[in-house]
Amino acid sequence: MEINTTGKEKGPLVALVLALIVLGLGSLYLTWRSIAHQREIVEGHIIMTGGSILRGVDNNLSRIVRSLRVNPQVAPIFPSMAEDLFTELSKSDDIVFIALCDADGMPLASSDRETGSPIISLPDMVTRDLEPGRAFHAMAEMNKRAVLISGIRVRADSALLSRGEPVPMRDSGRSGGRGMAPGMMEQGMMGPGTGRDLGLDGPLDIDVAPVYLLVGLNAEKHLAQFRQYRRAATYQTGYVFLAAVGLWSLAFAYLRRRDEGRKLVRMERFQSKLLDNMPDGLVTLSETGEIMAANHSAKRLLAPAGEDGAPEILGVDWADFPFAREPGGKAGSASYNWEQFDYQGRRLEILSLPFQGLDEDAAPELGQRLVLIRDRTQVRSLEEDLNEAKRLAAIGSLAAGVAHEVRNPLSSLRGFAQLFATKLKGQPPLDQYAATMVQEADRLNRVVTDLLYLARPRRLDPEETDLIAVGESLRQLMRFDFKSKRVEPEFDFAQPVVYADQDALRQVLLNLISNSLDAIDNCEDCDRPGLIRLTSERVEGGVCVLVADDGPGMDPDIAGDVFKPFVTGKKTGTGLGLAIVQNIMRAHRGRAEMESQPGLGVTVRLFFPDGPPDGEPHGEPHGESDSEPGRADGPASQGHDGLVPGQTGAGRREDT
Repeated sequence: MEINTTGKEKGPLVALVLALIVLGLGSLYLTWRSIAHQREIVEGHIIMTGGSILRGVDNNLSRIVRSLRVNPQVAPIFPSMAEDLFTELSKSDDIVFIALCDADGMPLASSDRETGSPIISLPDMVTRDLEPGRAFHAMAEMNKRAVLISGIRVRADSALLSRGEPVPMRDSGRSGGRGMAPGMMEQGMMGPGTGRDLGLDGPLDIDVAPVYLLVGLNAEKHLAQFRQYRRAATYQTGYVFLAAVGLWSLAFAYLRRRDEGRKLVRMERFQSKLLDNMPDGLVTLSETGEIMAANHSAKRLLAPAGEDGAPEILGVDWADFPFAREPGGKAGSASYNWEQFDYQGRRLEILSLPFQGLDEDAAPELGQRLVLIRDRTQVRSLEEDLNEAKRLAAIGSLAAGVAHEVRNPLSSLRGFAQLFATKLKGQPPLDQYAATMVQEADRLNRVVTDLLYLARPRRLDPEETDLIAVGESLRQLMRFDFKSKRVEPEFDFAQPVVYADQDALRQVLLNLISNSLDAIDNCEDCDRPGLIRLTSERVEGGVCVLVADDGPGMDPDIAGDVFKPFVTGKKTGTGLGLAIVQNIMRAHRGRAEMESQPGLGVTVRLFFPDGPPDGEPHGEPHGESDSEPGRADGPASQGHDGLVPGQTGAGRREDT
């Protein structure tokens, strides 16, 4: 069985997916930022190293230039001295090359004398905007190696010497004194004690084609460390992401398992609630007949009489019940035959079946046999009502034919009998015979009238009826009967209002009071005066009206069938009075019940439900709209005659 579930369980899964995406993007961003920062650090370190080496080489060149400026004749050897310096410095693994080159990138002096330094194309911003003494740095690839090229534009004197040109002497700003010939300073001649030229180290104030000192620094060592860091950061990010995916998978599996567990719990609760709320009982038995499981309905149906609630029956032997059958039987040999039993005042219908498809691994606590129990008590009551309705229908068909065939000749016979009684009045015993003929004709007419009334239900118009007013009208109507038969009526309506048809209610109460009067009047051992008590009480779903007397009670042999037609305890009764009462109560959707004990009187309980049935408007007819044959259409308070079918002028009933 599938149970529809809401989509609330998807929330945690969506949150996990979003968390994984955010974690992945955040981890990638942080890794990228860390790698970029590390790249900046490495490049800064390389540039700082290249700048240091570049400044060191430039300083060495400056010392050579100062030494050569003293003797301009040795200026052509400057390139060779520079190359020796470059070659010596380039022996370090960190330096790829050192060179002096012009603006076109052609080497003027290089650390590699044989092959020469590579021709480097300097960018325009360097050749155009770079001032002397300012350095620049750029990454390049040489022989599949990453090289940091650091360059600086050398000063004018270094540029001239790089091309093998002499450096002109600077003007000291002093004229030769004491008759010294002009130009002696320009020849660089210095006598002992002569001071150093103050303008020797100053910059040349002339235009010279730019020359650049380039140092190629091997960046592979530094970049290798960066690549190692980048690889480690990438692996670390991958490990973190994989760990996150693994944790997410575990969390997803946990949530799936939790959801499945919740579904299982819901399914178990649903099935348990479904079984406990089934109207039919369900019991499982072990191989030995022990009750292994039972729902609430089974406990209630199997409860002992008079015990409230649902007692525990687990562990009870099924054989202890009178309707038990042997629990044996081969699995698969199911016989779908329901059997009915009377148990504790109930009519039970039981079906016992073995479980289908049991295997050797089946849990023994599940049981080996299934027993279904139905309560057919109400169904049996309905079946009895149906049978009675069929009997009444048969009586109705018979009454319809009898009414037409009997009443006309009966009227003629009664007319002639009445004529004979008038003619023979005062001539005994002939006048007595004639009076007996009239009485018997009237009794036969009442039987026919009762049959027609029983067969043709009347139209009911139930409404809120005042029981106190009905009781007072009955007291006045039957006051002479109460007085003549020495009976004290007692009316005590605790529930003064009942939903019923007023005329039908009066007819029912008249029938029952008349029966009680006859029973008390014919009882020689009963106390005088007798007592007839009418009361009412509120019960679940309606109002119950009780009619009780202190007469001799009902014969136990017929007590269970008194509401059936033609069942009577009187010698002259027709057995239709209480059948009419039950018919009227059923038309009200109620019921009539009798409680009787010999010597203690009879109590009749009349149950009237509250309000009309669902979906039926107020005043809906419950039978034929025609008036009953032989019954007066006016209210019962108009007189004694014609009030109740079969009732005499004194209010007596001659049937049950």
